[in-house]
Amino acid sequence: MKIKQPSYFSRTNKTREALGMKASGNSWLKIPGALGKLWQEREELSFTQIRPNHIAYIFPLAILLILHDLRGTYFLSDSALMGSDMITLNYAAFAAGALIVLLFFMNRVIGGMRCMTAILVVSFALWLILPECDLKHIAMLVFQFGIGGCTIYAVYVHVFVLKNAERLLSMFTVALIYGLFTFLYHSGVNNPFLSQVIPGLMTAALAVCVAVFKKKMFPDNTPTSSVSPPKGIYIILICPFAFFIIDVFGENLSHQCAPGDIALRGIGTMVAVLLALIVHFGLRRSFWYMLNFFLVFATAGILLLALNLPEPWQTVGNLLFGIGNGIGYIMIFYIVGFIKRYRNDKFFWRITLATIGAIVFSVVAEGIVVLTMPGAMPAMAVTFAVLFLFAFQLLSPVIQRNVFASDWIDNLSKSDVIIKMGKVEQADSLENLGLSPREKEVAALLLQGYTFRQISGSLGIAESTVNGYSGTLYKKLGISSRSELFLRLRVPDSNGKNTKTK
Repeated sequence: MKIKQPSYFSRTNKTREALGMKASGNSWLKIPGALGKLWQEREELSFTQIRPNHIAYIFPLAILLILHDLRGTYFLSDSALMGSDMITLNYAAFAAGALIVLLFFMNRVIGGMRCMTAILVVSFALWLILPECDLKHIAMLVFQFGIGGCTIYAVYVHVFVLKNAERLLSMFTVALIYGLFTFLYHSGVNNPFLSQVIPGLMTAALAVCVAVFKKKMFPDNTPTSSVSPPKGIYIILICPFAFFIIDVFGENLSHQCAPGDIALRGIGTMVAVLLALIVHFGLRRSFWYMLNFFLVFATAGILLLALNLPEPWQTVGNLLFGIGNGIGYIMIFYIVGFIKRYRNDKFFWRITLATIGAIVFSVVAEGIVVLTMPGAMPAMAVTFAVLFLFAFQLLSPVIQRNVFASDWIDNLSKSDVIIKMGKVEQADSLENLGLSPREKEVAALLLQGYTFRQISGSLGIAESTVNGYSGTLYKKLGISSRSELFLRLRVPDSNGKNTKTK
């Protein structure tokens, strides 16, 4: 039986009252207040939350996304198969692999990912040794098919195994390497080391990572332990739709520029990593900042590209679009972490399928415009970018109410204690324990094996404060050690062993 969430509407009404947002009145007056609240949102991410022993789970998605992104640069160049564009065919092969896994083979993540990894390793080896011919191109199609299937499994790992800081590290890696390769390729740098050796090393690294996956690292997502998400949560899907539409239409304009200008888009993508690092780990701001930086930079870049201005402005347009696109890329794969809170495979399936739908819709829409009215492409790109930019500001009360004012957002703004907290909240005697919200967070991190120093970094409080909270929760529970905490709350630690507090 699924765990029932607190009434979504009652929680929302309380939040709206706290924000001074009454049900009646002019909805336009709510926009400034909601925007103010959104810009004040903060997160508690730090590098101390990145676990070195989880490297094998952090990098598979990054490797797969990089290998997929290279399909339009070093792998394929101007090759074709039976008169068809290989870029399009490889995109279709990737989508086919992703959909087949998502629709039919999601019940065995580790076994399925190992099978798909074997397919892509063998097909890549064949692609390397075969001479230039149709069989070589077919091997690349199979390779992209394997990448598509593996990517769905890797997203599952990305969501349910990693912490928020680890997800960001993974996406920083993708954006940084993709930006570098884009810059090199469009600067005229092309050699076997970049087109064969590096992809081969990435493929081998992926195989090693997948080989060491352990079942115990994956949470229990069975129907009996899953949580039903609130209906309002699905508004978050507007983010992938905005990103992929702006990405596809913006890249169409960018590809019409000179190679040197396109290379600047790669520089912009690398700058996006630096900006995201500052926003999240330096200023500790929420993904609302990333969303708006993506929209502002991407829209400004598209405007400059669409206006067909003299050469310096085309260069600036590619740079700005690269920054916005890079930030958007990081943002999209970061925010999927909210799914983890619900330990619900069906919810994961819906969100992932909807995201694939956003990709397909964007590509089809661009294709229709190119075929039927290519001259309208600049106007369409600008229209989409500006509409989304203003839509997110006008919808800020709805976003504030359904996203940032809902308790599920904690999984993106804190140190990723939701899975353990869910288990603690299910303990039979919790209602009578009288723990404060902060004491629950400290208890959850203690149950994960964190030291006081790590808890301090995760929650953004002093180590002495952590010591104080642990002392008060131990006193309330009538215990004196972490091992007694495991017994008291009936939750085994991740290794099945008791650990010392410090």
